[in-house]
This record gives sequence, structure tokens and C-alpha cells, in this order.
Amino acid sequence: MILRLAAAEIRNRPGRAAFLLAGYALGVAVMVVLLAVGEAMLRQARDKELVGGGDVTVVPAGVSTEMLKSGGTGSLFLGIDHARFIHRNLLESPHAKEEHGFAAASPIIDGAQVELFAGGRTWKGIATGEIPSRARAAGAPPRLLSGRWDDSDADRRWGQPAQDELLREIDHFHQPRGAALDSTWAEWHYFNVVLGDGRWLYLTLTVGGKIGVPGAWGGGVLMTVREPNGEHRALTSRVADAQVRMDTLSPDLSLGGIGSVRLNGGAYDVDASAGGARVRLRVTPAPRRYFPPTDIGGSALISGYVAPALFARVEGTVCLPRCEGVRGAQAYHDHNWGVWRDVSWEWGSASDSATSLLYGVVRGDSASTEGIFAYVVDGRGVRGVYRPSPIEFMEMREMAVDGGSIRVPRRFRFEDRRRAFRVTVDVAAAHATDQHRPRRRWFVQMRGIATVEVDGRVIGRLPGFFETYVD
Repeated sequence: MILRLAAAEIRNRPGRAAFLLAGYALGVAVMVVLLAVGEAMLRQARDKELVGGGDVTVVPAGVSTEMLKSGGTGSLFLGIDHARFIHRNLLESPHAKEEHGFAAASPIIDGAQVELFAGGRTWKGIATGEIPSRARAAGAPPRLLSGRWDDSDADRRWGQPAQDELLREIDHFHQPRGAALDSTWAEWHYFNVVLGDGRWLYLTLTVGGKIGVPGAWGGGVLMTVREPNGEHRALTSRVADAQVRMDTLSPDLSLGGIGSVRLNGGAYDVDASAGGARVRLRVTPAPRRYFPPTDIGGSALISGYVAPALFARVEGTVCLPRCEGVRGAQAYHDHNWGVWRDVSWEWGSASDSATSLLYGVVRGDSASTEGIFAYVVDGRGVRGVYRPSPIEFMEMREMAVDGGSIRVPRRFRFEDRRRAFRVTVDVAAAHATDQHRPRRRWFVQMRGIATVEVDGRVIGRLPGFFETYVD
């Protein structure tokens, strides 16, 4: 009966019947397409190869993996800052493998614009790059149609550099530019060495001034020796620009006859003299115990910092002026660069043989308003990066200085309550230097013990050095 009625309708009203049939067909077709798209998206979401392989995908903050898969314009030209450091010391660190079950991490460059040259013509394209061994380890190698696909030497250096290669990558000199073309530009290697109970050495080898302008810049050595009785001796020497040699591809520095730093076999050979004193040291950084290069910049302030050796061991000789051997002493090394007009900071580094703590913030009239950061690392990789509240100076004491006295910290602390992280520093010794300026006049260097707590548990009582400014 239904078929007879439908046939009669088609005979009597063929136009209307065709219109209704087309409308129903269109609706059904749209529904079929939507169901197919939904099924395809579900399959893509489960397809490791479409999101770079693996069970976890790391993307820049605020970016959705769905946007990356769909190829939206917002997914182009994005990068992960400090990707090499994140890969080596986070995703493929022993901590990640042992505590979180990570097997491997596969870095990917996707959507990079390239130019190909062939047959006298230039072709523009979009390319993807991966490290073969890491892609295979993550379970998502591309389908190889022919040939071989193996790691190059550059791939090896990216993921597992030798110690010399790592130090050259993170620790090198910089050519001033833009706002840095300033007489207050300075760049330096800094080492501190614990020579004994209550006795230590601060050593700085620096270049500064209007670098590139003959006669307007130079280099120098500063040694500050702290004796067990609390006495500080500051010794200096200087050379003109013609005697300075620095390397923008390595940490190597030569300051004529007064000092040098040479990278040699994964360690730093340091030679410096000033005021009748001389040191010859070999500083060997502990594996993984470093902080990667970082800098902030603006119209007037450029401040860069890297700490290649939060914990190191030292062998050598110091003549201060009596010569003595140094065997297995604990040391620290960092490298700083930037414009330092009216700049101050809060900074501290503390380590024992197992764990290192680093915290800091740079302050200046044109500095960003970001607060203090704290970083904890050990020989198995990064343990945590934190954003604590401002430092709380809990106890102060009077210190005599020329012309009167100032108040310097005896105890201070900072904490990140969201992450149950707290550091309390008990200061054992302090030394103040007059900066001869109206604000943040006194630069205070301290030695003490940092008690580090995570989740209510003390993970270390670390001896270290700390710095602040007071008025």
C-alpha cells in the first residue's frame, strides 16, 4: 500500500516529490559525513604517529594538540624554549624514567619552512624533522620507503652531547648588540671555591665597557679571599682591550698575562693572578648539575646567566700568597653577561654531593616584574622548578661598615605553598661591599646553610653562598 501511494504521488506531483527526495537525501548525506568525520577524529586522537608518537605530547604552554593536528595557522612557527635541556634533564632523565615510567622522548620540528635547490631552481616547502633513534624508541618512526634513516652526529649532540660539547653549547661569550652597546656592559666567569672551614675564594675573570670601541673596554681579574678569622682581602688586576681574547663559541677567555679560562676534557682550566696572589685550578662539573642559559631583555636592561657547574670538584694550587694544594674542594661556576647600570639581585646557590639548589631574581628600573624562581637538581635530573613568594627576612643583625652600620640577614626563607616547597637559610658569615649609589647601596655576600623542604620532608641541608642588597 505504501509503495502504491508513493508511486501515485510521484505521478501526480513529480516536481514536489523530487524536491522532497533531494531534501531528505541531503540531510542523510550530511549526517553520514558528520559521523565519518567524528570517527576519523577519534581514530586520529588514538593515533600516536599523528601527535608525534608516545603517550605524552609536550607542546608550548597554551597550545592544544588538536590545533597542531588540524594544521591551524596558530600551530605554525611554535617552539619549546630550552627544548634540549627539557629533553635531556627532564623527559629522558633518570628521574623521569624511574619515577614516572618514561621510556623515551622524541623531539619533533614540524611545519618548518625550507628552501630546496635543484636543477637551478628554488622550491619552497614545509618540512618535518625528527631524531631517528628517539622516534624509534618512542614507538613512532615514520614509514621508510627506501634507504636508511640513522642518527647523524648532530642528532647525537642534540640528545646526548659529550661533556665538552655540552659546555661549549651552554657556556660561551656574547657579542653586545642593541641596548647592550653601553659602557656598563660586562661579561664574566665567576668561580667560588671552598678552601676549608670558614675559608673560601671568590674569583671573577671579566671583560666590560664599550666592547668593539678601541680604548673603551678591557678585562680584569678580581679575587676575594675570606680567611677563617672573617678577614676579606680583595685583589685586582686589569688589562687593556688589545690583550683580551674571548670566544663566542666556547667559554675560552684570555686576559693577557693575568688570567685565562680554557675548556679541556670536560673541565675548566683556570689561571689567574692579582695583587701578588695566583691560582691554577682545574674545575670539573658534576654531571647534570647545571642550569641552562637564560636572559631577560628590554630597552635598557639585558641580563643573561648560565650556571654550568652548580656543583664541581677542584684540583690545583692557590698562592695567597703562600702556595698550597687544593684536592677535591667543592666549587661553583657561573657565567653572566648584560648591562648592569643600577641593577641588583637576590641570588643563592647551595649544594652537597647529592643535591643542588639555585634561586634568584634580577631587579632594575627596566626589569620585568617576575618574581623569584627556585630550581632543584641532582645527578638524576631536575627535581623541581618553583615560583616562590618574595623572600621573607625573618631575622636581621647589625654589621659595622665605614661610617656606621647596616642591617644584614641572619635568617631568611621563601616558599611555594602550591607545591609544598620551602627553603630556610641560616647565615653563618656575611660581607658587605659599598656600591656608592643612592639605592641598593650595599652588596651583601653570605655563606650559610639552606634547609630545603618538599612535601613537608627535608631533602637537604645544603651549604652555599647567597647574595642580596640592602640600604
